[in-house]
Amino acid sequence: MQPYRKAQTRALAIPEIVTSILHEMDMRTLIAAQRVCRMWADLIHESRSLQQALFFLPVDGNMTVDTTKTTTWPRVYNPLLAETFPSFFPSPRIVGTTTRSRNDGTTLKGNPIEYTNLTSLAFAKDPTKQKMYFRPEASWRRMLTTQPPIYTIGSFSSASGMLGMSWTQEKAAHQEGGLRMATLFETMVNLGRFMWNGSLISISFGGGGGDSPPVNAHSQFISLSTSMDSDRVNADWAKMLFETDLVIVTSEGGSCTDPDGPEDPNWVKSPDEIVWEGICECYEELGLTLYDLPMDVYNKGMEYWN
Repeated sequence: MQPYRKAQTRALAIPEIVTSILHEMDMRTLIAAQRVCRMWADLIHESRSLQQALFFLPVDGNMTVDTTKTTTWPRVYNPLLAETFPSFFPSPRIVGTTTRSRNDGTTLKGNPIEYTNLTSLAFAKDPTKQKMYFRPEASWRRMLTTQPPIYTIGSFSSASGMLGMSWTQEKAAHQEGGLRMATLFETMVNLGRFMWNGSLISISFGGGGGDSPPVNAHSQFISLSTSMDSDRVNADWAKMLFETDLVIVTSEGGSCTDPDGPEDPNWVKSPDEIVWEGICECYEELGLTLYDLPMDVYNKGMEYWN
C-alpha cells in the first residue's frame, strides 16, 4: 500500500477526524455515511450535533442556525422531508415573503397559499414503494419537521353553506421534543375521505407567540366584504396564527344536492382521495394504526350571510 493510502486509512480510523468530516456533509450524505462502518454509525448516533443536523434531536431556539443554503427564514424546514412530502412544507418561492404587525395581527405581502395534497408525495408516484416508506422503523417517522422544532399545533376548520360560515378552532397538547413527521403525516391522513375528496387543505406555519413571521398563511381568513361580518373570524384567525407554530387549515363548502358519500352513484373520487385510500390500505396490510393526534376544541364561531 502506498504511503498516502496508509496515512488516509489511519486518519479515517481516528474518531475526531471522522467527526470533523461528518460535520461537513449534507444531510443525505450524512445518512448514507452511517452505512460505511460500525464506527461511523456509532459516531453519528452518539454525536448530539450530528443528530441535530439529521433532525433527530432538537436545536435550541436560541442557537444560530445556518440558513445560507435554504432561506432567510429563521425556521429551517427538514430538506429530506420536504422532498418526500413537498406539499406539507412551503416552497422557497413563498418563504420569507411575510411581515407582521403586532397591532392588528398578521399582514402578508400578497403571497399565494400553497394547498396540501397527497398526489405529490413521493410514494404516491410509485405505489409499489409504499410498504418500504411506511415500515415502522423508517427514519422519516422520527425526524423533526423543522429546526428549531414545532411545539404548538392546532387546527382551524371552516365550513360554508346556505346560511353562512362556521369555524372551529382546536389545539393539541404541547409536543414534547418537537413535532415528528409521523405525527404530522398521520394527522393529515386522519382528516378522512370527505376532506381529501374536495376540501381545501393547507398547512400554515405561525409565529408561536414569538417574532417569527407566518408562512403560507392567509392575511385575513375572509376578505372584507358586504356579504358577511368578517371581523370576528379574522380576529380569531390572526390570534391563533400568532400563538401557534403550525395550524392545519381546512375549508369546505356544500349544498343539499352534493353526493352523500362513496356509496352514492354520483360520488366522484378525487385524485387525493384515491391516494388516501392506498395509504389506508397499506397501513392495514402492515398491521399499523394511523395515529390521531388528540386536539381539544377551544372556540367555535358562526356568521350568517347578510
